[in-house]
Amino acid sequence: MENDSRRLPVYLLLDTSESMAGPAIEAVAQGVSTLVKELRTNPLALETAYLSVITFSRDAQQLVPLSELMHFQAPPLRVRPGTALGAALRMLSECLQRDVKKTTVTTKGDYKPLVFILTDGQPTDSWEQAADAVKQVGGPKMANVFAIGCGPDVDTEVLYRITDTVLVMPNLTPEAIRKSFVWLSASVQTVSSKVDGISEKDSLNLPAPPLDALQGAPRTTGPRDQTPRQVFLHALCRRNRQPYLMRFVRRSYENHYDAVASHRLEALEDGDAQSLSPINASLLHGIPACPHCENPGGSVCPVCGAIFCEPREVPPETTCPKCGTLLVKGGDGSAPDIKRSAG
Repeated sequence: MENDSRRLPVYLLLDTSESMAGPAIEAVAQGVSTLVKELRTNPLALETAYLSVITFSRDAQQLVPLSELMHFQAPPLRVRPGTALGAALRMLSECLQRDVKKTTVTTKGDYKPLVFILTDGQPTDSWEQAADAVKQVGGPKMANVFAIGCGPDVDTEVLYRITDTVLVMPNLTPEAIRKSFVWLSASVQTVSSKVDGISEKDSLNLPAPPLDALQGAPRTTGPRDQTPRQVFLHALCRRNRQPYLMRFVRRSYENHYDAVASHRLEALEDGDAQSLSPINASLLHGIPACPHCENPGGSVCPVCGAIFCEPREVPPETTCPKCGTLLVKGGDGSAPDIKRSAG
């Protein structure tokens, strides 16, 4: 095998949980397109880099198998509940074992793969053994792994279990995500230009990350606050019956949550909001406007438990957009328990 046939496999593990809904997931999708566009302008990267995309939410999927850049097509990213990081790491291990060509006595295998993990939450599945398998503590690594923790909810200790190279993106904004993907592109191009001079034991000297977007991740110290910082609820538009996500953020030093945003969802499936214990409506303050029709209010169906938007002046009678029950304005005034999503 000639050197010019050796590949540099690059794997992107992207968190597509519901906490990424809205501008964040749109920026990640655009970032993947920017990454590919930038790499295609570099002859060395175009010659050696192969790219794969693995997403994880309620489960993990390899949306794009390891592909050469000229044939790579950026996939649509669909948000779903959950953060199945463990499933994503297990899938990564399978891909590395299956896809990466090994060096033999007579041939040289692929270059050591690059893996970039972007996540903004905490795992909702069993992840520890999968993390140890990727890191292979005490033995040779199977890949150079870089983790980027996005936003205030990420658990950096989880990411340090996977790799010693952990960065954080404190502000999960479209501009910060864009700059992060520009840095990813520059990093892949840097490795592409030096692959023949890098041994298995050498550390990679990647470009410095943009300090206004990415920073070194501190280790978590002391007990972690187990109270969720955000609450996510599924709702339906009463006009077109389309689903959307309500987002609430916890107030400082108390377990009450304020409405901050709503985001359209492509679809909901039965059981999407069954994984967590319900939350009482008395702990939620404000209602984010429906992103479909901009209705500013909301109601909970006492029959099926569905949340749906309402106009400012609630009509005397309304029909639940999920179960079709005719509901009459009024009630006993008690605050209902509401099903919530894992986000």
